[in-house]
Amino acid sequence: MAKVEQIPRNCFAWLLLALIAVIIPHGLRLPVWESIALVLVLTWRVQLYRGVWTYPNRLVKTVLTIGSAVGLFLQYGTLYGLDPMVALLMISIMLKALEMNKKRDVIVVIFLGFFTTSTQFLFSQTVFAFLYALLCLALLVAAQISLYQERQLSEMAEAFPMAGKIVLQSIPVMLILFLLFPRVGSLWAVPLPQSDATTGISDSMSPGDFSKLSKNGGKAFTASFDGDIPAHRDLYWRGLVLSHFDGRTWSPNRWGSYPGGELVDWVDSATSKKADWRSWAVPVGNPVDYEIILEPTHQPWLFSLPLAELNHDETGITRNYTWIKKGGVSQRFRYRVESDLSYEMARNLPPWLRQLELQLPDDFNPRTVATARQWAQEESSTEALISRFLNFITREFTYTLEPPLLGEHTVDEFLWQSQRGFCEHFASSFVIFMRAAGVPARVVTGYQGGEKIEDFLQVSQADAHAWAEVWIRDRGWVRVDPTSAVAPSRIESGIRSVFPRSVNNPLSMEAYTHISLLNELRKQIDIWDYNWQRWVLNYNKDNQVGLLEKIFGRVSAWHAGATMVFGVALIIGLITAYYWWQTRPRPLPPGLAEFSKFCKKFKNSGVERHTGEGSRDFAKRASSKFPQHKDAIEEITRLFERGVYAEDFEALKELKVKVKRFSLK
Repeated sequence: MAKVEQIPRNCFAWLLLALIAVIIPHGLRLPVWESIALVLVLTWRVQLYRGVWTYPNRLVKTVLTIGSAVGLFLQYGTLYGLDPMVALLMISIMLKALEMNKKRDVIVVIFLGFFTTSTQFLFSQTVFAFLYALLCLALLVAAQISLYQERQLSEMAEAFPMAGKIVLQSIPVMLILFLLFPRVGSLWAVPLPQSDATTGISDSMSPGDFSKLSKNGGKAFTASFDGDIPAHRDLYWRGLVLSHFDGRTWSPNRWGSYPGGELVDWVDSATSKKADWRSWAVPVGNPVDYEIILEPTHQPWLFSLPLAELNHDETGITRNYTWIKKGGVSQRFRYRVESDLSYEMARNLPPWLRQLELQLPDDFNPRTVATARQWAQEESSTEALISRFLNFITREFTYTLEPPLLGEHTVDEFLWQSQRGFCEHFASSFVIFMRAAGVPARVVTGYQGGEKIEDFLQVSQADAHAWAEVWIRDRGWVRVDPTSAVAPSRIESGIRSVFPRSVNNPLSMEAYTHISLLNELRKQIDIWDYNWQRWVLNYNKDNQVGLLEKIFGRVSAWHAGATMVFGVALIIGLITAYYWWQTRPRPLPPGLAEFSKFCKKFKNSGVERHTGEGSRDFAKRASSKFPQHKDAIEEITRLFERGVYAEDFEALKELKVKVKRFSLK
């Protein structure tokens, strides 16, 4: 192979590091077999470069290509979609790296690496994902620089500082384009497969679901209030209403149609028209305004405090006062909310809806049903029945993240045998008890509480909670939280007041809150991520218009375009000027400058001073060519040597005069 086509060792080392860095963020999403295949390909590439193994022949490459495609198809069932396409990209870049043996192959792999780096943002848009992407870019640029440097492996460290400088120089241009280029929506708003919805509250609830969610940890959303943050006991973040029970699992009612109008009232900011049934709920005080940044859940429902109002055209409210978003929350979603923590719902429950909210499966939990009916006859009101149930569980029950397993009659076993459970056990048993007593009731899932960090509230998956809503005549739906009777500190101070180390997921920093240094680091990371989300990821068209109005006083495409072009040109010009200044010719010392002028007078006469030629050697050649000027040439040479080497300033002055007067004519 020609030397010009050989891949330098330091280039190969940087490219290997870059490929590993690019693949790491996707490691947990790739099939296990593909991860193993990538390691084997990297090993083959290293051994090949060492000369131990040989390049794969055409048959081997064909088998690897077809085998990878078949493996991906069997893994995902299709080659279309986000996950299979990213996996295909991963295996493609590694197979290309395996066969590369010329510089142009390296260029192809490097540009594939640039593209692959951008796919990280399809799954994560945090500030740390951005910083990691900059690192990947720097490694790829270092490989590209090394491709054209014939240096040894021991000198490979020189490429990375240069690459880092190039990446840093591109950031001002990136900022100008980010601020002024027309906003066309997020490029990363790609709906992920439903199977990826592994965090957050699902559309069903079975015993143990919420305790598992709490143990896994992870951020659910952040909320920033315009005023003071409400008391912890008032922070019930309402999410999904579960009304159907099959004996073990709670799920929403599957509405085919809703009598008397549409099930969902979608927001229309152009008309601000609301459905009549929304007037059933009347605020009676304690309003709060706040903003929520919800983490991706790949589910449609949103979370808010009670009696919420949103003004976002992609959202709507259902008849059970659940807010939802069209298309689901596939990326972080920011929305403003107005809530009233105190309200009344003065409306009679329609008979058909009353029947739905009294539904119970046949032949389940017989002891609970019999006891509920007996207590209903003994108590004079729904309020008294609720109070009796809460007093009962207050005396005998234990709040725990690790309750015993329950059998067929889950509520009977929980209420009359184990008496140990988490929020879903208390909410579920209470609702079933109320329904058996003839009182409409339903389960509500969401979050309760949150952790105050600086000026915002962060709600974690550990704050996942379930409570009940009971229909009381002349009051409507009233929240009742049986957990507050068993573990009041859970509601007043949060789950960490009951279980300081409730999160046991080693990949979640919430598992290390008992270590003060790591806990402070976690909070600082959350602060950075929150500000990144507010000021960078949520920089939309409205924010851009506001910025342009501040700069120009009015929005104009011409002003924005001219500013963008001028800003980019200015930055490029400054960088060019900086490098020109660094590489500009340095002025010669006075003596050398004068002697250089003297030598140039002989250039057109065929006597040119050679590179590295001494002054005396040049004078000897010049004198032999022009013997009539021998004395003047020797005099100027002596003055030059005295002025430069003996630092005789008088000689330098005389040298300048002699050189100026000297002429070959």
